[in-house]
Amino acid sequence: MEIQIESALQKMQETVLFKESTFSNVIMDSPPIISALETGFVELKTLLHRHKFRTSEEEITFFKEKKPKLCSKLIYHQKIYQFELSKPISSYQAQVVFLEKELEKINIYYNKNADFVQYYRSGSTLMDKYYFIRNIKEVTFHLESFNFERDPCFSTAFDFKLARLLANDMLGAYLNNKLLNFKQIESIQGENLSIQSKEKWTDKKVALVELIYAIHSANSINSGNIQLKTLANSFEKIFNIDLSDFYNVFNEICERKNDKTIYLNKLIRSLNERIENAENY
Repeated sequence: MEIQIESALQKMQETVLFKESTFSNVIMDSPPIISALETGFVELKTLLHRHKFRTSEEEITFFKEKKPKLCSKLIYHQKIYQFELSKPISSYQAQVVFLEKELEKINIYYNKNADFVQYYRSGSTLMDKYYFIRNIKEVTFHLESFNFERDPCFSTAFDFKLARLLANDMLGAYLNNKLLNFKQIESIQGENLSIQSKEKWTDKKVALVELIYAIHSANSINSGNIQLKTLANSFEKIFNIDLSDFYNVFNEICERKNDKTIYLNKLIRSLNERIENAENY
């Protein structure tokens, strides 16, 4: 049985490597990879139903290393295929906004699963027996999976979560590369704003980032048809501040434990006080 499992894994790996070696068009080339991996996982699931690992270490290796790496490829190709099918073609700005929203979804997923992300990337193994062995009831979790994976004999508490993490890493690189291409086009076309200002932002940088994201989320500029980076660039030039790390600053905002909109709440209080003072004058 072990030979059959390893053979199935190797077949899937070789199929993906071969098909990705000639990969040139997502719409044409991703579906065969998706189909091959889905077929392979159905076969693998059947084999796992009849197999009991000899040691917990073998089981952890399978569900922490072997299965997630292949599963992440399946998730990744499904994501980029759906992305290419659903991305807007109406305008340059709309496509960039769409890209940034997809990247923001990835960042939100990382933030929601920050503890596990840190656990995996640190190389820790302390919780492996709970995360990557089947039928462990000591931890509660929300099972994330494909339909064919909703089976305790074929999934552990966190193997699919790990696959999504690995897929998001690949997807993030894919989206950032596309965003970089758009930025190069923007530079060539001279679409960067040339606002000159002597004014300086004197509050905390995180406060300005909070404001920028609020304005962008409310679709207050161009009815929302403006890329987040362009909006940040405008504020950079208006207030002479470096916002090149505004994505990371936004992650810090997301990680706040209590009040996530500190600056916006401050603005509301300040404006209300000013209104009250004007009314009482």
